[in-house]
Parts: sequence; structure tokens; C-alpha cells
Amino acid sequence: MLLLSLAVVLGLFAFWRSADLGTARLLTQSEQRLDSLMRGNAGWIRTIRDKFRTLSFALAQDEALRQYLMGNPAYGDAQALNRKFEQLAEDTGAPVLYLLDTHSQTLVSSNWQAPDSFVGNHYGFRPYFTKALEQGHAEYFALGTSSGKAGLYISRMVPGQDGKAVGVVVIKLVFDLLEKEWEGYGDRMFVSDPNGVILLSGEPGWRLHSLDQTSAEHLAKLRASQQFGDEPLRPVGLSMSDSGERASFWKLGQERFLHVQQPVVGSDWTLHAMAPMDAALQTQAVQSRLMVMGLLCAALVLAALALQRNQQRREAQARQELLRDALEEAVESRTAQLQVARRRLEQEMQALQEARSRARDLREQLEQAEKLSFLGQVTAGVAHEINQPVAAIEVYADNTLRLLEQGQTETARQNLSRIQTLTQRIGSITSQLCHYARKPQEQEGPVQVRSAVDSAWQLLEHRARAQGVDLELEGVNESVRVWALPVRLEQVLVNLLRNALDALEGSRQGRIRIEVMSEQQHVRIVVSDNGPGLSPDIRQRLFTPFSSSRRQGLGLGLVIAHDIVAALGGRLEEGPSRLGGATFHIVLRNADSKLDQGER
Repeated sequence: MLLLSLAVVLGLFAFWRSADLGTARLLTQSEQRLDSLMRGNAGWIRTIRDKFRTLSFALAQDEALRQYLMGNPAYGDAQALNRKFEQLAEDTGAPVLYLLDTHSQTLVSSNWQAPDSFVGNHYGFRPYFTKALEQGHAEYFALGTSSGKAGLYISRMVPGQDGKAVGVVVIKLVFDLLEKEWEGYGDRMFVSDPNGVILLSGEPGWRLHSLDQTSAEHLAKLRASQQFGDEPLRPVGLSMSDSGERASFWKLGQERFLHVQQPVVGSDWTLHAMAPMDAALQTQAVQSRLMVMGLLCAALVLAALALQRNQQRREAQARQELLRDALEEAVESRTAQLQVARRRLEQEMQALQEARSRARDLREQLEQAEKLSFLGQVTAGVAHEINQPVAAIEVYADNTLRLLEQGQTETARQNLSRIQTLTQRIGSITSQLCHYARKPQEQEGPVQVRSAVDSAWQLLEHRARAQGVDLELEGVNESVRVWALPVRLEQVLVNLLRNALDALEGSRQGRIRIEVMSEQQHVRIVVSDNGPGLSPDIRQRLFTPFSSSRRQGLGLGLVIAHDIVAALGGRLEEGPSRLGGATFHIVLRNADSKLDQGER
């Protein structure tokens, strides 16, 4: 009950204070709005004045005007200058441009064709003429004697060759567009001079009126200057009712206005802005009280909702505890399932790794078996190659014994030298067989292509001679090196050469050509034959396991060769043959290229 009473007291106090708080907020917002409005308009006025000040300065420096005022006919006549001023006024938006001589007579004017043309008029009574001659430039707001329209006159002296005045150029500005824009504002905008005379206004009836009552003496002085002609300069009826730090309240009749003013930089003008406040203040007071009543009602509703929400929160907490327990059980169950799945996955990964290891071992065994199978095929030829030197050794040995018995030691020494040469040949053949049969253990490195070709051909040379097949070498020299394993490269070459010999069985004048082409980053080894070539069916499944054109072949040789070249970072490709048969390209990294050396 005490809390309810306190809430009622606070609500009544807020209801009483709401109007004052709303009024203060409205005044602050209105003052800020008027400040912003004035800054924009003051800047616009300054921009216009600066623009035409610059134009007057440029005209005063115009050599054609100077020479014309000095009487030089070579720089055109008044008619040409009239047209020039007319075009310039149209281009810049200046209402009137005109030129006076030192006797105040208008010689040239942009309105030279208008009924109220300034040409021929004298303006020696205007301060903008006399001050321009004395001070070099002047600005003066006045009512036009010819046009009857008020405007700002910007004048500047035209200096002669000796720097003395030869004339005055004048630009008259009117602010019709600005005043027209102000008429559409909800607020009232106007400009006053130091004498309190309203020069520009969004209220047409306020123009050339005064803010205060003008004395008869001051009014007579203004009329004598003809600044505002015969305008009575009556006051508009404004009076200050209250003044603040930055803004003040002015009254016009019974209506109150919030008034803000600021000087226009670069001139002696003052820009004023007034916002009507009576209706706004009344509306604000009603809105503030309605807002407080709404807030009180909302507070009561929120209090009821808070009680309801508190009850719902307690119920929700109880439900959340039940859900949390159920979730923990589900998480524990799911965690156990995931652990089982993880262990099963680990077992499967281990099995996969073991399978890959077995597959790798099987592939290596398959490669070794393929080499041993090849060695079995060449054994007969190798045996023949060995039998001939063995028989020769036996003959030379028997002869040597007889020669030694006869004392012919020199001839015996020659026989022993021949026996040594034959023994070295047998050793070379058996060494090559052992080298080819071994599993490769060395690391990749630079390999001479010529050495690999010679080693591979040595294993097949006997068969090639038996078939009558010639070997042609092109570009195969010791300077070309590839990045590979010697045994692996020899195995690939043996496979390709053996396939070529298989294709040339039964043919006459068989030819095998090995070409080596050194590129910038790669070396291309091309093995070609003049056999029957590859059928389209075989070409489509060339590197597919167990695909062979020979009845007794397993179809693994090219597959193994393809994998070996790929493992060495290269590629094995089939291509067109210039000999008419099959052609295979071995592309490996160039061991002497800069890129390959950088990678190593």
C-alpha cells in the first residue's frame, strides 16, 4: 500500500512537471533548428557576395575596360562592351553590370537595351561611387533610382597605367530568389542593417521597414542620402518580451516568436530567424501530459506484467532443470556412442593403412617380378653372349700353354690380354643383369640419359640383332641429365624397348629410334618404332591393368612404367610416330634447370 501511494505521488508530480520539461525541450529543439537554418542561409548569402566581389575584381583588371576608359579606340567601342556586359550578366546571373567614368556617368551597362537602361545616368551621389574612388572598392545597399528595386551594389575602382582611377565598375545584386524561398518557410527570416532597417525578408510587407521606431532626424538623414528613396521605414511592430543567453522571445501583436540572430560574416548585416511558438507550446504541453499519463498507465501494465513474468520465470526455471537433466543424460549417451564410433574409425583407419602398405609391397613385388620375368626372357640371349667369349677363352688358354712350353712368351702375353678383355665383357654382361635385377635403394638424383639408354639397350641388344632391328639415337649425349632413379629409368626404357621389339617381330628392316629433346624445365625422351602401331581399342585402354595386345602378355608393363614415371614427378604419354609405328614420350624434370635446382 505504501508503494502504491508513493507511485501515485510521483505520478502527480511528473504530471505537474511534464509541461515545463516539454517546453524546455521544445525551446531547445526550436533554437537548434533556427541555428541550423541561419547557418545555411548566412553561408549562402556570403557565397553570393564573395562570388560577385571576385567578379568585380576581375572586371576591374580587364585590359579592354581600362583601355576603353583611357580613350584607346583599338580596344572596342561602347556597343561591343555593352554586349560583353550583357552576356556576362547572363552567364553569371548578375542582375546588372555597369561601368562609370570618373565623372560618375554610366558608359556601359548590361541593361543597355532595357527601357530603364543605366546608360547615360550619373551616380555621383551614391556612396558606392565615391568610396570606390577613395578606397578602391565599396558595398552599399539601396533602393534603385531607375528601377525602383532595392539591391546590393558592389563597386571597384578601375586603375589606369599609373594606378590612378579611370573609372568604376559596379554590380547590382538582388535577392529575389532567396526571399522567395524564405516565403515558403514556416519560420520568418529577414536581414537588417546597423540602422535596424530590414533589407531582405520572407515577409514582403516587412521589406524596407525598421525594427524600432525611427527618429525624424535619422529618417531625414536617410532620405537625404536617397538610400531608400521615399520609403517611410515604418516599424513592423516587433517587441522583445523575454531575453535568454542565445535566444529571446519577441512579440508581434499577441503572438510570441522565438528569435535568434547572428551576423553575416564579411558584412555589417544581421540575419534574423523567428519561429512562432504559441501553438507549438500549447500542443507540447498537451502532448507532455498525455505522454506522462501514458507512461503511468504503461508503468502499471508493466508492473502487472513483471509479476506475471516473475511467476512464468520460476515455472520456466523448473522446466529448464528437467530439460537440463534430460540433456545431460542424452549427452552422456551420445558421447559413449561417439567414443565407440571413434574407436571403430581408428580400427578402420589402421586397417586401411595396413591395406595400403600391403598394396605398396605387392606393387613393388610386381615390379620386381616383372623385371625377373624379363630377365628370364633374355637369359637365352645372354647365355649365348657369354658362351662365345668362354669358348674363345678356352682356345686362347690352350694356345697359351703350348706357347709357354715353346718359350713364345710375347705371343702368350697377347693371348692373356685377349683373355682379360673377354673376361671383362662377361663381367659387364653379368653386372648389368645383377644391377637390373636389384631393387632400387638409392635416392633420386641427376641421371645421365645416355647412360640409362646404353644400359637398357645392352640387355636387349642380342635380341635386336637376332631380329635384325637397328637402333637410331638422336640428341642422346652425356650432357643431358634428368632427375630420377637410375634403375627406375632403365626399367621404363627396357619396358618400352621390349614392347617395340615385340611389335617388330617378323618384320624386315625394323627400326627403333630414341630421341632426346632438352626443354627449359623438362627433358623429353621419345621412343619410336616402325611397327604396325596401336589399334584404337588398345590406345583407349593403354594404361589400364591387364590390357595387352599380345596373347601371352599380362598387360602390366606400361602400367608399371606409367606409375614409375609419375612417382619421379614426370609423365608417360603416347603420341604420333614419324616412323609409322608406336611412339611413347617420357617427360622428366631437367636436372640442370634453375627451377629444379631451386627445388632441391
